[in-house]
Amino acid sequence: MLDTLALLKDGLPDSPAPRRKVVVVGAGIAGLTTALLLKEAGHEVVVLEGQNRLGGRILTHRGFAGDMYGEFGAMRFPAQHPMVQWLIQDRFGLATKPFPMYDEDTFVFLQGKGVRRGDFDAGKFTFHLRPEESTHTPHELLRRTVQPLIDVVEGEAETSAWRRLLLDYDRYTLLGYLKERGLSDGALAMLGPLFNLEGRYHFSLVEWFSHYYEDVFGRLVYLVDGADALPRAFEPLLMDDIRFGALVHAVDQDDRGVEVHYRTGQVAHHVTADECVVTAPLAGLRHMEIEGLDPDKWHAIRNTYYGRAHKLFMQFSERWWETSYGITHGLTVTDLAIRNVVYPPAGQDTRYGKGVLIASYCWEQDSMPYTPLAGDECVAQALEDLAKIHPEARDTFEHGVYKDWALDWFACGIGPLFRAFEMSEDSYEDVIRPVNRVWFANDACDRRHRRWVEGALKSAVKNAYALHSGLRDEIPWKD
Repeated sequence: MLDTLALLKDGLPDSPAPRRKVVVVGAGIAGLTTALLLKEAGHEVVVLEGQNRLGGRILTHRGFAGDMYGEFGAMRFPAQHPMVQWLIQDRFGLATKPFPMYDEDTFVFLQGKGVRRGDFDAGKFTFHLRPEESTHTPHELLRRTVQPLIDVVEGEAETSAWRRLLLDYDRYTLLGYLKERGLSDGALAMLGPLFNLEGRYHFSLVEWFSHYYEDVFGRLVYLVDGADALPRAFEPLLMDDIRFGALVHAVDQDDRGVEVHYRTGQVAHHVTADECVVTAPLAGLRHMEIEGLDPDKWHAIRNTYYGRAHKLFMQFSERWWETSYGITHGLTVTDLAIRNVVYPPAGQDTRYGKGVLIASYCWEQDSMPYTPLAGDECVAQALEDLAKIHPEARDTFEHGVYKDWALDWFACGIGPLFRAFEMSEDSYEDVIRPVNRVWFANDACDRRHRRWVEGALKSAVKNAYALHSGLRDEIPWKD
């Protein structure tokens, strides 16, 4: 197994393979990292980015008053992700602060009534729990249900435990497993909103469990200057190698090299090179002509699912969640259309009393009711729901802005999600493998950290290493 963190830190090793010209499609974090590693190893790189900014799904919105901002994409970085933490802290020296997600002063608002999270009692609501379920707290009930997977992880070495999880549990969706373990519909109705499971119920049990067990939301940091400070830190190193507004629509390849076709405005261009690394989302490749891909590769591209999600930020004339409720961070969960309210420590301008919060953060089917609404109507509907929990919101509201990632042509969704059976070997290998001179590196191309910045970084490092080392016909970077 490659030591991707060491490669990120120390750069690509000496290689007898000749230096090449490489076109990198996309300037998200995977594209930037791939380009930088190859450039620093002596290769010539050309980065083609369709938008006029860096970062991909790292997107900081700065349209609020003062210095307030909101993170439409990546907004917090787990301490357990060493590669992104090394980039943030050591390579670029970006300032961080903690982004805690749990606050007992936040609310659970279900069935028309709200209680502080610290005071939640299932008996105060109508869940129709079985007698044996009602004797456990929600946390205990969930952990008790997934205990067989915990036993695997804690009873074997990490590599063998991971293989066992894939072998024994990759066939399950989260919902299918929970029901097979005997949870009642009442328990599912309670655990779903409390742990934000309803948007994940029909996706991979193993992917969800790996995040649950690692407690990725337990220790988080945010970038004081905004998450976009991370991709922008690459600017002095790569800006002259990047062509913005370059919409790639075709990649031709043969034994001699590649020809990448793109448009800027209505003008057609092409660039020739020895290799091409595609870091754009796989879902977007269905609008791209890539010569030479075999049926199994196209099947993997077609069947990589990208999830829906939205964030709806609101600006208020005062931070009443702090002054009236004592809330400085954390998450309120609801069964309203807004589903989740996030009180971000990031993006506040403490010089003034004004503040921003995420009035609605929804995934999958929870996000879909907002998609048909116009932006102003989305904000109005969300404000009505928020005021049921926090009446202060109605009179202090100033501005709202909404981002639906399913409508983003360049992102094709909030990020890739595994479904049942898709983490197993054949499916995963078809996703990650290169085809002749075309390579694939993005957050769908790492099994353990799919959808996270860490996954994009690992994929970038693995592909840069293989290309640099001339390992075209091997797959030495499986996890």
